Amino acid sequence: MSEAPTDSAGKRLRKVREAVGLTQADFATKLNIKVHQVKNIEYGTSRIPEEVFAEIGRLMPELLPWVVYGGKVSLEQLEQSKSDFCKLLVVRIDIGLVADAPFLDIRDGN
Repeated sequence: MSEAPTDSAGKRLRKVREAVGLTQADFATKLNIKVHQVKNIEYGTSRIPEEVFAEIGRLMPELLPWVVYGGKVSLEQLEQSKSDFCKLLVVRIDIGLVADAPFLDIRDGN
């Protein structure tokens, strides 16, 4: 199912975090921000600051378009990624730990 256009970047970021299996605290550490900032972003009380978008782009470049504007990514893109974050996501998808991956482009058959 495709992502609803009304979802905020914070909600999309939460779905990525959950798909990778990180707690808010662990995700905050990865993004070099405080856990309360992750909570505020996910709950929609704060926007994602530019420096956090930059860190998302560094950590998971293939997923940045989806977080920013809901752009789709293919499983093949994730599989070919050099990002450890994306590689972990692929493993979790492959072993069935990701039940819902709204960021994946279903047109490619994955």
